[in-house]
Amino acid sequence: MFSIFNNLFNASDDKVVEKEALIVDVRSKNEFASGHLEGAINIPLELVEMKADTLRTHPQIVVYCRSGNRSAHAKKILSDCGINRVIDGGSLAQAQELMKGSGVHSDMIIKESLPEVSLQISGLKDENVLKILIPTDFSVQADYSYLMARKLEEHLSVDIHFLHVMDVPDTVTMSETGQVETCGEIDVNYIKDQKRIAESKLQQLKEQYGDHISVHFKLGKITDTILEFAESQLFDLIVMGTKGSWGIKEKVSSSQAQMIARRSEIPLLSLMCDRSDLVIKDVLFVHDFMDNDDTKMPLMHKFSKYFDATYHQLFIHNGASPLDQNVLFANMDKYATSHEIGTHFNHVVVSQDIETGVKEFLKKQDADIVFIGTHGQGGFFHKSAAETLIKHLFKPIISFHLKTN
Repeated sequence: MFSIFNNLFNASDDKVVEKEALIVDVRSKNEFASGHLEGAINIPLELVEMKADTLRTHPQIVVYCRSGNRSAHAKKILSDCGINRVIDGGSLAQAQELMKGSGVHSDMIIKESLPEVSLQISGLKDENVLKILIPTDFSVQADYSYLMARKLEEHLSVDIHFLHVMDVPDTVTMSETGQVETCGEIDVNYIKDQKRIAESKLQQLKEQYGDHISVHFKLGKITDTILEFAESQLFDLIVMGTKGSWGIKEKVSSSQAQMIARRSEIPLLSLMCDRSDLVIKDVLFVHDFMDNDDTKMPLMHKFSKYFDATYHQLFIHNGASPLDQNVLFANMDKYATSHEIGTHFNHVVVSQDIETGVKEFLKKQDADIVFIGTHGQGGFFHKSAAETLIKHLFKPIISFHLKTN
């Protein structure tokens, strides 16, 4: 299952690591603690651009991560900042081999202590089934989604379904028995051939992952069909991999994950890379705690109870008006109580936009996963804040629709 990642991401540049090289692990704090190269420093990918000036003085930099995805992005970020003496070390295992071959850096793996989990918590598992839908185009992003769903299975009971939607016009229909019909403008045999190919790939997923997963094939407009299927089949969570987007590209296109986040009444978990090593201990919850929020979000309670996660509740203040911090923190504590969130800390960051505020916060406190609510009422905490984070933030993000009175 993991061989696909090794094929997709090259181990590193064919360069020798110099004695003075700085080794940088761009995974999260808890991933770093679970095992890293001796002598490496930890700069999560989200902070690489902010730390670029401090890295500029080093004669050579080696970056690595879990599978080579984040390290490739880290190298590009540093290159865009004018730092060109960077080696993409790929995965932790590949970087270890690179160090071993260089002979000037240790290839030892160092493990640090992670936050302790009581025996009572470590033995807990939610028996209520979390029904998960993974829309797939058979890309590596769908593999990331499956690995993330299995990560949740450590303490949650999950029922995983893959859905492939073949994008066709309304004139192409399929009956409940699988009979395809067209209006004549589109060759029905072509549609049937594509359907057979997709169903064969779906069957390969069952062979690869096991009979515990379910697979589905639908015809229609991709976003509409995903949403209709998810809602009609009463899914609890949609999990989607995304490539993200930056610069001009984001102005002319919108990823499926962003559109699902905008429209879905079912929570969406989006992620950009392989999170097989994810340790869910610190959860960042970005919210407008001054709203009257009636949203029920059972998954937040599940993470608190079954993963023993610490919540960092973050309010981002735009500075346009005075803020009564006592009232705000009282609201935050009330929210945590009403949503059955256990250990939590309250934070305020002053920033002109959500994305910058989140990144400023992450400089001081890393997080393993992010929750953010969306709604279409306008104002500072409008729906596009979640979509912006989905495009730009290399963290697993759970977005959900807010219900306010």
